Amino acid sequence: MSTVVAPHLTTEAPRIAPRDRIGLNAANFFLAELTGVVIPFLAKMLADRSWRDDAIQYTAAACGLGVFLAQTPAGLLTDRSRNRRLLLAGASLVVGACFGLLPLAPDTGWLIGLLVFLGGVGQAFFVPLLGALALGLAGPAVLHKVMGENQGWNHAGNIAAAFTAMTVAAWLGLPAVFYTVCVVSAFAAASAFLIRGSDLKGGPGTVVEAGPGLRALFRDRRVVVLFAAVALFHLANAPVMPLVGQYIARLGGSDTQVAAVVLVAQAVMIPVAVLSGWACNRWGRKPVLAIGFVALPVRILLYSFTSDPWVLVALQVFDGIGAGVYGVVATVVCADLTRTRGGFNALQGVLATALAVGGVLGPLVAGPIVQHLGFAPAFRAFALVAAVGAGVFLALMPETKEDVS
Repeated sequence: MSTVVAPHLTTEAPRIAPRDRIGLNAANFFLAELTGVVIPFLAKMLADRSWRDDAIQYTAAACGLGVFLAQTPAGLLTDRSRNRRLLLAGASLVVGACFGLLPLAPDTGWLIGLLVFLGGVGQAFFVPLLGALALGLAGPAVLHKVMGENQGWNHAGNIAAAFTAMTVAAWLGLPAVFYTVCVVSAFAAASAFLIRGSDLKGGPGTVVEAGPGLRALFRDRRVVVLFAAVALFHLANAPVMPLVGQYIARLGGSDTQVAAVVLVAQAVMIPVAVLSGWACNRWGRKPVLAIGFVALPVRILLYSFTSDPWVLVALQVFDGIGAGVYGVVATVVCADLTRTRGGFNALQGVLATALAVGGVLGPLVAGPIVQHLGFAPAFRAFALVAAVGAGVFLALMPETKEDVS
């Protein structure tokens, strides 16, 4: 596998041109708006159509399966692509088309599942491409700042998605939420081309250096520990958002409450993401990332003690903390671990694969538990998985930050 090798750190932070900065932030914003509310509203739509609880979770798992199967090819194409902006635009349009067609699909599991699967395939390209573009513009010296800013715009996009979904669903009905997502995909595609290819290290016309393969990466014990902790984190986290949307539907909640599940979390993620970029550079990566790992089991466990839809919405504050920290600091840790040997994109792909595994297995496990035992046992089971992941990280993962003078 080839990858862009991170250049050596310097004391002078590279400057990003305003147009490139706007393009990268806009891409993060619109891609988040593209994907932020689809799965919770899909769960609500299928519950309203009287689908079984396990069937809804199996359909949600199709998105994770698409991400999982496409993750390695997405990483390879990201490494080797001479036009990452075009690749990102194409992936955005594919995802928008698949999700936009969901309300029009006949009420059969295989067709809806296929569209969700193909949407997951397109989504697999977002993380490695956005990470590669950020690193290509900023370099590792200020990546923590750029990622904090990017993630802030990413979460702002999710907030916009939640507000848009609430408004559109109230005025035009639930299917219009998915049509809006299709329109947003065009804005996401256009924003990618605000970034100038000539400003990208590893962009068109430059040489892409060979980095270590996956086997070499996994010889590093830190990579193994990080992969295990992240896999458990996402195994617990992946099914929870659709579960909460599904639970609200079963409790007789409204579309506004389903949208608020996303809104509350993302409103918290914006300041958390910005602060995480600053804090992980000042205090170190491990203590900041540990906050994200610990917030997850607390959040999921608390879900099991309530049947009030608004309390479920309020508990999304913990989701904002966990996801806000992870989205920034995990990328910075990848840059730390590959600083001298390269392999940043490959390691990003490895962690995205761990995320995708959780996206597949989590809903597959959650479906039968909810169907036969109920929501509270499902939440408690996943809280236990999240606690194990937090324990692995806290006990075994060392600090990766190196002081740079």
